[in-house]
Amino acid sequence: MSAAPKEKTVLDARGDQTAFQNTNTTIVAPNREDEKNFATMAAQFALQGHTLHRTCPGDGAVTYWAERWGLVRHLPTIDTARRFLEQIGGRL
Repeated sequence: MSAAPKEKTVLDARGDQTAFQNTNTTIVAPNREDEKNFATMAAQFALQGHTLHRTCPGDGAVTYWAERWGLVRHLPTIDTARRFLEQIGGRL
């Protein structure tokens, strides 16, 4: 008998709820400091007209991407995201 995948609700950068199913048995909760840093950075991106997204921390390595005008830029690490924010005129 197999158990049904667990459903988890998370908040995206805009604070909207997003539901997804996770088939992993171990879910790693992101720490509050990481959540705060991401929310701050997402707000700074928004001030520059971009939207910052990231993959779910519970699914493994976190990767980021920024969007503007239908274009997407992959940002593999948080440091890359910070450097791109500086390039577009933002600051933390």
